[in-house]
Amino acid sequence: MIRLFLVLHVFGAVVAVGFSLSYGLWMARGDAAGAAERVFALKTVSWIDRRLTTPAYVLQLITGLALVFLVNIDLLRQSWLEISIGLYVALTVLAITRYAPAHRRQTALAERLATGGVGEGEYRAVADDARRWGVVVTVLTLTILVLMVAKPVWW
Repeated sequence: MIRLFLVLHVFGAVVAVGFSLSYGLWMARGDAAGAAERVFALKTVSWIDRRLTTPAYVLQLITGLALVFLVNIDLLRQSWLEISIGLYVALTVLAITRYAPAHRRQTALAERLATGGVGEGEYRAVADDARRWGVVVTVLTLTILVLMVAKPVWW
């Protein structure tokens, strides 16, 4: 049973991190291709996030908690695990409260920009905000990944 949850946990990490890292590529390609393509790229990122990335992050929570229970890990004695859980909570809160709303604003302005309803400068300010929050969420995700693999002991 432990191996099954471990495989699911690793699979969830691959999907969550892999797609998360691809978002910047989608955005860059959309920006380089034109206004309509930018909207397509932004909507594709949203589609991937709702159907693949977010479910993978939820799978991480479920399988991670199951592994803690099955392996009988003492949470108070594993600093790497405590820190990872804290970062996961922070990442989730920031993704929901900062990145997702910024991405929605970016998509809405990109649609208006494609029809001439807003200027590039207004769009760029919102896109930069979404990009900053995306980088923060990605760095937190990669930090968790490093902690899960390295399991460093600090004390």
